[in-house]
Amino acid sequence: MPTIAYIGAIQIRIYYDDHGVPYFHAVSPDFDFKIAIADFSMVSGTGRIRGRDLAAIRSWGQKHRDALLSNWQRARDGMPLTEIED
Repeated sequence: MPTIAYIGAIQIRIYYDDHGVPYFHAVSPDFDFKIAIADFSMVSGTGRIRGRDLAAIRSWGQKHRDALLSNWQRARDGMPLTEIED
């Protein structure tokens, strides 16, 4: 489970076997959601997410869109992912 960043206690992950539109996982003890990199909409997920957590994830994602897309492509190519520092 490659964790590439943290937003507080929320882990941001991209898995090597993910497919479809580019997305990342936002994971906490309360939820696991897939977030599309294109528009930061929720693709799918489980659990309950607070509005402020979703807003923080979207804001962080917009700031790091290029790094997220780069990591998505690296995962598709089977290369090591790079950590995203805030």
